[in-house]
Order: sequence, then C-alpha cells, then structure tokens
Amino acid sequence: MSRYILNENCIFSEESLEIENQENAKKIKMTPMRARCLSFLIEKRAEKVIDKGTITTELWGTRGQFITDANLTQLLYLLRKDLRDVGINDFIITVPRMGIRVNRETSVATVTAPQCLLKEKKIKPETILISTLLCLLSLLATMGLFQAISTS
Repeated sequence: MSRYILNENCIFSEESLEIENQENAKKIKMTPMRARCLSFLIEKRAEKVIDKGTITTELWGTRGQFITDANLTQLLYLLRKDLRDVGINDFIITVPRMGIRVNRETSVATVTAPQCLLKEKKIKPETILISTLLCLLSLLATMGLFQAISTS
C-alpha cells in the first residue's frame, strides 16, 4: 500500500483510505471504491486520456460490463467532492466523449517511510535536528570524559 503527496500539501493513504490536508488538518475518510479509483487515476496520470471502459474494468472487474455510465459518473463526482473538501481542485478533468485525465498541474509524489513518520507523528524537522545535535554533544562529552579518565 502506498502513500502519495497530492498538490504538495495533502497525503493520500491507500491503506487507511484517508486523504488529509497537512496545512489545515482536514481529513476525509474515503470509501474503498473512491480510494481505489483515486489510486488507479494516480497510477495512470501520465496517460493523455483514460477511457471510461478502462476505468470500469479496473474498478469493477468482470462486473464492469453491468455498470452504467451513471455509476461511474456518480463515483467520479463523489471523488471530486472529496478532493475539493481537502483543497484539491480540478484533479480530474473530463475529456468530452472520450473519458477523463488527471490534471498535470497537480503535483503527485510517492511518500517514503521517513516522510510518513514525520507527517503522522507531527514531528518537525527542527526537532529532529536539535535531538541529533544533543545526542552528538552528549557522545562527544562522554568521549572527552573517557579520554580524560584513561590518560590519568
């Protein structure tokens, strides 16, 4: 399961099915289908157009043949609403009579583990730097004390 940073300030977690704006702490719990749709769109963001048949097949599998355009339209509407609620506008762009595409102006980056921990625990980089410096100073002081004892 991956995590993504969308629009440089929102974290989308496939595992927890949540998208959170880090600036205002607005968090949305998504349905599994909406989260799966968002994951699929993120994976296919490089494509010029994603046709509706590809989306329904990916999301509903063999049942996709029984899914109407209205089902997909409703899913995309609700996904757009979730994204707008956390401050991401125009992530999904409709291409008339063809399908949809992901707005290339919206940045998408995969989150690495240390970034996840920083965001989840709300640890500021300055705190990590200060802690590291204190550990180094403590280590240097201990080494200096050890050298002073061993030379006497």
